[in-house]
Amino acid sequence: MNMEEDSSSKEYVNTVSATPEPIGYAPKLENKKPQVRNFSEEEDKTQEALGTFTELPDCEYADEFIGSYKSNDFMECDCYEDFQNGENHACDEDSDCINRLTLIECVNDLCGTCGDDCQNQRFQRKQYAEIAVFKTKMKGYGVRAEEDIPENSFIYEYKGEVIHEDAFRVRLVEYDEKKFQHFYFMMLQSGEFIDATIKGSLARFCNHSCNPNAYVNKWVVAGKLRMGIFAKRRILKGEEITFDYNVDRYGAAAQKCYCEEPNCIGFLGGKTQTDAASLLPQNVADALGIKASQEKKWIKEKKSRGEEIEKIENENINIEFLNSIDIEPCNNESDVRKVISVLLQVENKQLAAKLFDRLYLSTNEDLLHQVLKLHGYTCFAKLLQLFNMEKQMLTKLLEFLLKLPKTTKNGILSSHIDNRVKEIGIKFDDLFNISKDLIEKWKAYEEYKMISKKDIKGSNNISILNLRRVKLPPGWEVVFENGRPMYYNAEKQTKLLYPPSGSTKTFGTSMNKSQENLNSEFTNPTKRKLTEKEYEERKKRRLQKEEEMIQKAKKEELDRLKAKIDLEKQQKRQLEQIIEEANRRKKQELEELEKSSKLKEVELAKKKQKLESNQFEYRWTRFFASFVPNMLRKYEVEDHLSHYDIKKCSRDIVKILASKEMKKDSLRQPPDDISNEKKTKVKHFIKIYMEKFIQKLERKKTKSKT
Repeated sequence: MNMEEDSSSKEYVNTVSATPEPIGYAPKLENKKPQVRNFSEEEDKTQEALGTFTELPDCEYADEFIGSYKSNDFMECDCYEDFQNGENHACDEDSDCINRLTLIECVNDLCGTCGDDCQNQRFQRKQYAEIAVFKTKMKGYGVRAEEDIPENSFIYEYKGEVIHEDAFRVRLVEYDEKKFQHFYFMMLQSGEFIDATIKGSLARFCNHSCNPNAYVNKWVVAGKLRMGIFAKRRILKGEEITFDYNVDRYGAAAQKCYCEEPNCIGFLGGKTQTDAASLLPQNVADALGIKASQEKKWIKEKKSRGEEIEKIENENINIEFLNSIDIEPCNNESDVRKVISVLLQVENKQLAAKLFDRLYLSTNEDLLHQVLKLHGYTCFAKLLQLFNMEKQMLTKLLEFLLKLPKTTKNGILSSHIDNRVKEIGIKFDDLFNISKDLIEKWKAYEEYKMISKKDIKGSNNISILNLRRVKLPPGWEVVFENGRPMYYNAEKQTKLLYPPSGSTKTFGTSMNKSQENLNSEFTNPTKRKLTEKEYEERKKRRLQKEEEMIQKAKKEELDRLKAKIDLEKQQKRQLEQIIEEANRRKKQELEELEKSSKLKEVELAKKKQKLESNQFEYRWTRFFASFVPNMLRKYEVEDHLSHYDIKKCSRDIVKILASKEMKKDSLRQPPDDISNEKKTKVKHFIKIYMEKFIQKLERKKTKSKT
């Protein structure tokens, strides 16, 4: 970040946390018209600023694993390729692109039908806004808009060297020793940072503001996390581009803020900044229908009672506030879009349950159609997995799925939600009947071949090329039948060759002409000036070609299944060999132990039990040792403890925690990853332990002085 020029600035490092603006962020807009200051008359210092660092075309990663998205949620979007005047308009801001909904960019050759160079590739295509660097009075360099920038537009990518936390802390000391005035760090995700101090982009010069006109948003591009700056509202030409740093403080006192906004809280970092932060990420607040005034009122009430406000680390969620919210149903399509967008990404069960309630309480038929249109089955397949052992929540989910309107079977099959429902019916006897009813309902749905990228590229049929240019009424969708597109309403059991009543044109060919073409091509051969014989021959060729395509697809599917079976057999043989070798070694070890030992049978059994117990204790020790030292690092900085003290405390705390787990169950395996609940308990224990340790240390120091 471009720090304010202040004598104490080197004591602080500004890092934008990944949690306040997570994937899915959509800012709340203020009703007040912003007071805009214009800096167009200031001298353009862009070239001068470029000489202060090395400009990167893309981020540089410390290794191949850093910066990777922790999930494998990339899905092929089902938008249609739509080239007009040489530009592909697929996956634009008004589309229902599932990747765009979850802030994942489409990648050429990975998406099925949207085509190359769609509108959801802004990072890859470097579609930056026109900006310039200028000199501010108190904050060093700043960035201004060289054109009007629409709300939510992509402004610039924040680039730099992506490094691990240990390297980040080394660089803090190194830059301080070199007397650097400005530090440019941004948190990418937990334990990973973007350092734009030496290498970066012009985005590094964007300053902090307590009333910003931009926000930082995290996107996934080809499996890597990327940070972009986006317009929070319409930004006028000449206006300075700013965003909220959400500062992590590394000094003895908070740093003065020079944003000069009416609502300026005065400082970056410290308790004031913490109290000013929101209780929920902005996209979550929007999806829940929460206003900023509700958060402020709740914070005020908590403070009046002298109670602390805590959030889940790396999620920026206050569970107590979340549980206090009275949920209301979705009122419009925008509400549904916001809820589905967050649900497609959420991992927190309490948050997922609250968001789902907005859909569960909705009764409007059009909104239920909108749920399905926005990849509803994919969303609910994920929720069924998230709540796989919670019968009450599973019941609500199944009830909601039962009341969803009829559609095609394609979404059900592609999401594999039917398999999840069957598993639930087997797992819970009480849910068997409702699961069975749902499966029977879905069996009656029709399945259609979806239009592929190959179909679109190989066709001159205007009815295919114009598919995306028509916005259909609720309940209608496009299917592919007998080699041609059809408009289908599953609820009404109706198929049309032309857009249904209530459709609206988005862009491109007029509705009347499109409808005329569809009617003339498929319903009345005389309008196409063909004889009946020619028409029948053409129809026969079309059916023959379609049959050839079907046979080819069947052969490809059969070859794929054979290859899959062969691979599974090979993997099974390898697994059996590994198991056999492991059993052989285990048997050999036991035989050698029995031969070399003179202990009695009872003593041998005790020794085996102790050995197993020690193994589990070792695993628990490694489990806690993987994160406890990181939790203690703040005490090294804030309480000036020595590295030896921190190391000793880490070792003792890990030993105590492992011992406690062994007392509960000496043969229980530690989990693969720590849960949020467990993390909270460990933090509480560390807090108590360190308070006692510091008190003991202070008493020892006082005693030595006397």
